[in-house]
Amino acid sequence: MKLLENNCPICGKIVNNYGLCSDCFDLINKDPVFYYNIDGLEDLIVSSTYSGIMRKLIIDFKFNGKLAYGEIISEIMIEKLLEKNLSSEVLTYVPMYKYKERERGYNQSKILAEDVAKKLDLKCEDVFEKAIDTKFQVGLKKHEREENLKDSFKVIKIPEEIIIVDDVITTGTTIRELTKIAKDSGVKKVTALIAATEIA
Repeated sequence: MKLLENNCPICGKIVNNYGLCSDCFDLINKDPVFYYNIDGLEDLIVSSTYSGIMRKLIIDFKFNGKLAYGEIISEIMIEKLLEKNLSSEVLTYVPMYKYKERERGYNQSKILAEDVAKKLDLKCEDVFEKAIDTKFQVGLKKHEREENLKDSFKVIKIPEEIIIVDDVITTGTTIRELTKIAKDSGVKKVTALIAATEIA
């Protein structure tokens, strides 16, 4: 899943290894300020702010089919995850409704989870399923997001400890809903690993 050229995808500078040049990498805010109150969530690990270069990478990866950008995003996530003492957790991801995933051709959160798991020698498993199609969350207010996602996910596997991977967190509604159903189903420890937060 690599680009053919050895150029930084942002500024075009030649790079020795695939990915961002050091100048563009340094422009990403990797110490975001955020606050989410999510009952039952052991830890929320957020890798960056959803702005500037990171926003461009995520949008191109998520909507424009530039799947190679997932490797750059996952490297930034791994850097943050390595600060934590994690070893027995199973990585999983926010699922998409099957029709919408077929329409897009991929689930960006699944790609990120699989890439992080592979590079850190962790398991990646399907823990959740999107059982009901819902509206896109973009543009919905917090209470509308909560109503939109209520009862739309189900648990299909119950590991003891999981890390839920997603690309962007805005109000925390999705992670809140997944954490709730995971804990209700018997998952003992839930952590979330997010590429970027919209709250800076």
